[in-house]
This record gives sequence, structure tokens and C-alpha cells, in this order.
Amino acid sequence: MAIIGFIVGIVAFLCGWIPFVGLVLGLVGLLLSILAVRKPTLRGLAVTGIVLSTIAALTSLVTTSIFVIALLGSSSSAPDAGPEVAAASHAPEDFVEIDGRELANITKDPDAHAGETLVLYGYVTQFDADSGPCRMRVSVAAEEKSAWYEYEHNSLAFSGDGESECPELDDVVADDEVKLTVVLQGGESYNSLGGYTTVPYFEVIEAEVL
Repeated sequence: MAIIGFIVGIVAFLCGWIPFVGLVLGLVGLLLSILAVRKPTLRGLAVTGIVLSTIAALTSLVTTSIFVIALLGSSSSAPDAGPEVAAASHAPEDFVEIDGRELANITKDPDAHAGETLVLYGYVTQFDADSGPCRMRVSVAAEEKSAWYEYEHNSLAFSGDGESECPELDDVVADDEVKLTVVLQGGESYNSLGGYTTVPYFEVIEAEVL
């Protein structure tokens, strides 16, 4: 048993840098060597097996911990699809008009309504170099209004890839009144003059300038 514990300890020592493997071998070698050291024969080999197995187990414990932490870190840092809903999964008839009360409930808790497909009317308040070519601020309402200041609910909207490719917004500029077919993504926060504010965040599927 002392010889077996010694051999397992050597193998464990050589494999100590391998996650899990060195740890298992080290524990096995440690157990065998501890049992063998109680006997008078080949006690030196048993003691050596204990030392080698202990070093291997501790080394492998470190490498195993690093491996597990790295694995968990890569899983948590994977892109989060979030509440976004692919536009291709919706038919034109899925997009519905709503009334003012329904829109008020959406602006009160956008995340609770993520994924809803809506037809809205709005006034584009910001669409410039600061907002980017595919992202805009737009005040929305459930129906078309007679004046721009009657669109009461502030929101953010994007289209396409959100960065540079958004043909749906090519004809839209600031101060336009628009009819929008959108998918609600939930809430989005941004820094305004009064501090951070959270507003509905829409993906624009179609935009018509009124």
C-alpha cells in the first residue's frame, strides 16, 4: 500500500496543474499513504506519498478553482438577449393600436410589457449626431395629435442594428411627426438634465412620416 500510495502521489504531483484530475489523484494518494504510514514497513515511502499527494491536491485545488471561476465568468459575460423580440417572428396583423390608458400603463412599467407589438404616433425630439443615426428620442401617443406638444410620453427608439444600418429611419429627421410600428423592448435609462430617467425603449419596424 505504501508503494501504491507513493506511485499515485508521484502521478498526482505531475498532474497537479490539471483541474480535477490532480485533485482526485492527490486525495487518493493521500488516503493510501496515510493508511500505509501506520505500518512499520516502507514508512518512508508512505511519508513521501503523503507529501507529494498533499502538494498535488492543493495545487489542483487552486487550478480547479480558477477553472471553475473562469467558466462561470464566461457564462455570465455572454451577450444577454434580454427582452428583445425578433421582428421577423411577427406578422403585420400582430401590431395593434392601443388607447391612451394602455400607453400610460406601458410608460409606468415598460419592463412588464416587454415584447408587446404596437402602433404608435410620435414627435421626434432628438435625432442627431449625439443620439446616433439609428437611435432617437421620440415623444409618443396612442393616436395622432394636432400639435407636436400633445405627444406626452417620452421614449427612446432604435431600428436595424442600432448603430449604423437602419433603413427604416432613413427618411426620419428631428421634428418629424411619425407613425411607428414597434416592438417594446422594456425600459431604458439615460441621463437627462434632471438626472437619470427610465423610459420605454422601442424597436422600430416601420416608420411613416406624417
